[in-house]
Parts: sequence; C-alpha cells; structure tokens
Amino acid sequence: MPTYPSVVLYAQVNKVVIPGDTLPVEMLVGNPDRLDESEVTVYISSIDDHTLCDDSSHVVLAIGPSFETWQQGDGSGCLDYLERKELEKARLIGVLEKRFPGFGEAIRYAELATPRTIERYTNKNGGAVAGPKQMLGQHMFKRLHTRTEWDNLFCCGESTVMGTGTPTVTTSGISAANAVLKKRGQRPYVYQPERKNMVRILDKPVTAEKLYADVPAETRSLMQKASRCQLCEHPYCSIGMEAQGQDLDIRGIMRRVAVGNLVGAGKRLAAYCQEHRLQIDCESLELSQCECQCILNTRTGQPVEIQAVIDQLQALLRQNQ
Repeated sequence: MPTYPSVVLYAQVNKVVIPGDTLPVEMLVGNPDRLDESEVTVYISSIDDHTLCDDSSHVVLAIGPSFETWQQGDGSGCLDYLERKELEKARLIGVLEKRFPGFGEAIRYAELATPRTIERYTNKNGGAVAGPKQMLGQHMFKRLHTRTEWDNLFCCGESTVMGTGTPTVTTSGISAANAVLKKRGQRPYVYQPERKNMVRILDKPVTAEKLYADVPAETRSLMQKASRCQLCEHPYCSIGMEAQGQDLDIRGIMRRVAVGNLVGAGKRLAAYCQEHRLQIDCESLELSQCECQCILNTRTGQPVEIQAVIDQLQALLRQNQ
C-alpha cells in the first residue's frame, strides 16, 4: 500500500518574506491529531545554497499529501484539471501564508506538480512520492528482493527490502550492481579506504565562488558555461541539428560538461559527427542558430554559450589525447 499521493509547489519569492531564522527544511503541521492536507514539508534550499537564485529572492519547494482524485481523464476533462491545479496551488500558498505572512504577494513565480505530474516523470504509482507505506504487512521481507523470478531482472530502490531513505536506497543500488557483477563472474564492489573520494563537502552557505573551486581554471570556465543549461524536456536548441535521424544532443552534452564528465560529453559529440560525417566535422559545427533557439535567449536574451562550450570542449579533449 503506497503513501498518499503528493502535490508539490515550486516557487520563487521575494527574500524579505522569509524570516532570517528560518531553517532550510521545515515541517508545517496544521492538525496535530491526524494527517490532513495542511501537513506540508517546506524546503528552502537557497538558504544554504546561494547559487540557486539572486540575492533578493528564495526558492521554495513545498510538498504535502493530496486527498483529491487526480486520475487521468479524457480530453474533455483537461480544462477541469487545469482549474483544479490552480485551486490546489492557491490552497498550498494559503498553508505557507500562515507560516510566512505575505507569502502570496511575494511570489515571483509558482508552478504546481500534481500526482499525475509526479507519476508521469517518476513512474510513481498514483503520484505517491515516498514509496510503500511503513505499516504491518508492508515490512521489509515482503517487499521486492534484489533478485527476481526473472533471471535478468534485478530490483533496487526504496520499494525493495532495503527500505526507504537515501542510505538504504544507495545500499540497494550497490547490492543490485553486485548481483549483476556476480552473475557475470566479475569482482563485486567493496569499500576501499584508499580509493579517491569523489565527494567534496562544501561549507554553507554555498556561493558561486565555491563551485568547481578545485577544478583547473580552464575546465572550471567550461563547466560554469554549461551549467547554465536548463536541461529542457523538449530542447528547442537542437531543432534543425538532425543528422540521419540523430539530433545533436546539446542537452546531454551540457549535462555531462556541467559535472566534469568531459570524456562522456566528447563521446556524445563524436557520435553525432560520425553520423553526419559526409557533410560536416566536429570542428566546423555552426551553432549560432542553436543559441538563438535556446530557451534562455527567449527569456533573458542571454543564451547558453553553446558554441563556446563545444569549441572549448574539443580543444580540451585534443590537449588530453
């Protein structure tokens, strides 16, 4: 049995409406006697991470249960669905208004994700975020195990025997990977104290100067440019850059560059150029049209520097060959 479906409000608000002593994560309990829709968890990540928005605002994510029915209807119900989204958005804003007076008037932008949204993008049944309910009959050994009745199907995640939460889900992923390695006769992953630690803990608040601080200057510049990419679901920047059925994966390249995976980004670029080899090569890519079509260009007039990222990426890869 899953938890209740959830609704999520994403908002950017004027900084003045959030008191200085507010915690990055707060749980608002409207009714201490029972669970209802006023029990909302609020995440204000910009309190600790100043790179998420400008100095005069905060980003707010509020998530709570929904007792409404959000099942997919036919086309005639589309308008009703949109109207219900607006009502739900207003309700959540009202809940936040009680904790942060003036919240509604301070909103610069707000968008609501319904359980249908959550199910569409995360495949969570019914939009239930937290996985199986913690209750009798749903205890660990009755959940999915790593190995299944199908020889080549392995399970991991919060719905498995490992349980819910970041540490247990991580362990579940490692267990599934080791099961695959064992099946293939390869060595499993084990903790190695001497292995290089790839995680760097930043002191809060995180500022732009701290991002990529341990990366060489040239690579840092490249990563900063790529990190502006909005990773659009439908990237307009790639329209018109099709080669024999394969689009130039600008979003995928930017995502890889932004986290320092230059080799992976280079492979995505090379795959496109190989398909298009009769007409162009990587070094002669003309991407000005892509920048014109970038969503940031239409919003702010400052597109992602796609051409510069691609050119700089190729230069760095050639240096490292």
